[in-house]
Amino acid sequence: MTCSHNVVFLLDVASSLQKNQLQLGCLRILNYLGCRFGLAKVRWGFKFFDSLGARGRASRVGDFRELGPRSWEDFEEELETRFGVQSHKSHLPGPAPRATLTQNVLKETLLDYQWDRPEITSPAKPFLRSQKSRLIVAPDEPLESHMPSEGFVNAIFLFSPCPHSQRELLQFVSGSDSCCDLPSSQEVAEKLLPKRVHEMIAGQKITLYWVDTAEWSKVLDSPDHAGYWTIFELIRLVGGTILPSETLIQGLSHHRTEAAPPFCRESRSAKPQFVPWTTILPFASTLNCLLSKPSVFQASFPQQEGALFLSKHGVEKQWRCAVILEPIAMNQRHFQSPVSIFLKGTLTDWNLVKADSFLTESWILQSSQAGQSEQDTLFQQLVRWLLTEELHMVNVPSCT
Repeated sequence: MTCSHNVVFLLDVASSLQKNQLQLGCLRILNYLGCRFGLAKVRWGFKFFDSLGARGRASRVGDFRELGPRSWEDFEEELETRFGVQSHKSHLPGPAPRATLTQNVLKETLLDYQWDRPEITSPAKPFLRSQKSRLIVAPDEPLESHMPSEGFVNAIFLFSPCPHSQRELLQFVSGSDSCCDLPSSQEVAEKLLPKRVHEMIAGQKITLYWVDTAEWSKVLDSPDHAGYWTIFELIRLVGGTILPSETLIQGLSHHRTEAAPPFCRESRSAKPQFVPWTTILPFASTLNCLLSKPSVFQASFPQQEGALFLSKHGVEKQWRCAVILEPIAMNQRHFQSPVSIFLKGTLTDWNLVKADSFLTESWILQSSQAGQSEQDTLFQQLVRWLLTEELHMVNVPSCT
């Protein structure tokens, strides 16, 4: 029997996303997987939970479902029921921290679904529940590594707000921000992904994708991103990553009407408006990036080291930020490393005609010292300023 790919969506009803946004995000993932592997080789399931601890009807859990109209209708019915009830309720924090509640729903998902469907002629060797509802592993299934193998096998997509600031991380882990000390990575791991859960995720070749549904206004106003990078490094240990929900629900007009980023709002100017490249990037490219083998992706889109030089207004001192450039398209040229980028200033009266004199290649520019230095803080301020002022970084031909 051919190997199947198993996917479970964990949907947090306490997130800011609406019903149609969650529906579109899940549909796009399933459609992509069905086209890539074939409908018969994809099985899926879903589970609703409330990370703020509100009690509600238990989510229906069975075995994995075949990918088809019948299972999708069941999902739509459950989605309508959940958000029909939750949309009229205020979300107040419960007695348990969000990290504990999230860990609980992860454990339930790992235990309730048979991730390792055996061959017809082979005895079943699934992970089972013990009498005390602890995770146990079949004795003849040793774990050779805690890291999943390359390539997409199984996945859990967690739709929930990710803590960004230090204060949000404290609330996420302990339920309170009264403590002044930032929890260590080990403390966060024990609350969210303890060793037993980590081992089971690795043993079943599951990749954990956290779809961040945090409101844009809170992300932009966050005083720091210590919480985000702590969670990111933790998720990376199981081969997963964090991705903004916009990558899955792009195309819906005003999908976050109250907290849309500045570059998404309508402009009163009659001049041509430039939209972010993320809104026109083919959706399949986004998922190809997430689900491809890391070695294949890195060979196709090689990263280059560089330095961004910038200065504050009215200050002669120049700061140097270590950065990484990653091409958007495979046929883009490669610069001679290391790349030096000098931020000269801003342009006025931008229009389509003047845009012809600029290079059309696009690059992802990110700090190589995320959350670790004063230079990274300055880089974050630059990104926030670009978003707020609706500016774009462009490269003139004379730059290196």
